[in-house]
Amino acid sequence: MKRMNSKLAGRLLAFFAISLVVGCSGRAATEDTEVDLGAAVSRPAAPPSGAATATAGRPADLTDAMVQEGARIYSGVGICAACHGADAKGAIGPDLTDDEWLIGDGEFEQLVAQILTGVSAAEATNELGAIMPPKGGAAITDAQVRAVAAYVWTLSH
Repeated sequence: MKRMNSKLAGRLLAFFAISLVVGCSGRAATEDTEVDLGAAVSRPAAPPSGAATATAGRPADLTDAMVQEGARIYSGVGICAACHGADAKGAIGPDLTDDEWLIGDGEFEQLVAQILTGVSAAEATNELGAIMPPKGGAAITDAQVRAVAAYVWTLSH
């Protein structure tokens, strides 16, 4: 048997890594669908004390219910934790808990737009040049994107 050349091996490895991160269920997420990742991925950290109920500087349409739903989606069907880490402190994707934003200003509507459109190869700032597909590659609704953005907003504000 001949050895597989390194270029083919690299492509196969990348394919399987992406398949693992994005998932292959083919099932669209709904408001009441959640993937149980079990012990493999823990729930992301709760927003800093008072962040979920603070109103100073908080966008008017950002509710506590959105933040709670966003945390659930982040670690479940949104598959955000796969790249940003279960604690949102970064892995392949950047840290979402600090006040440094690599793209945009970290404001709520900008976060919604960024999640909806993703991060292109030209915008990628990580060493791997990894992109973020639209909606993080997850089959989530626009309402679920807004919930995730609400959760992410509370992590750094």
